[in-house]
Amino acid sequence: MTRGLVMVKAAGRMVPAGTHEGKTVIIGSDHRGFALKNTLKRGLAARGFRVVDAGPRTQAKTDYPLIAIKIARRVGPTEGRRAVGIGICGSGIGMMIPAAKVPGVHPANPATVAMARTTRLHNNTNFLSLSAERLDAKKALAIAVAWLTSPFYTDPMKHASYLRRYIQTARLDRGRR
Repeated sequence: MTRGLVMVKAAGRMVPAGTHEGKTVIIGSDHRGFALKNTLKRGLAARGFRVVDAGPRTQAKTDYPLIAIKIARRVGPTEGRRAVGIGICGSGIGMMIPAAKVPGVHPANPATVAMARTTRLHNNTNFLSLSAERLDAKKALAIAVAWLTSPFYTDPMKHASYLRRYIQTARLDRGRR
């Protein structure tokens, strides 16, 4: 398994591969995800991940788009791919929608550990959106750890189709098809 960020040249461009290990995790929530965010911060830090809190600082009512965009702007390609994001709201979908509007951000909303791994291996996601209403703390932490430690594109022969699909999707960030 390829740990940490590795850049692979494919189709004339450099593509990020490997796991999210060693990257900074930018985490934030709305008011509904506040308690789960704080629990995940502690759990991830205890496992050796660098975690930066993007807010909020209190459980006061918070609009999820503001936090999602704050996280996503630190995740996009202009930041050198050194950070990944985790956004938590009631459904997980609310964080995902505005994050997806930021070029270079590819969010996922997995409900299981297997889905989290698949979003990395197949889609190279860099923004994890979690539901505070559907997931308890133990399951959310398991999903986050699986997502952070699962690789994208580790075997050129076996995973060439995933790389091709990632490049097709990344072109949409620049308005190309």
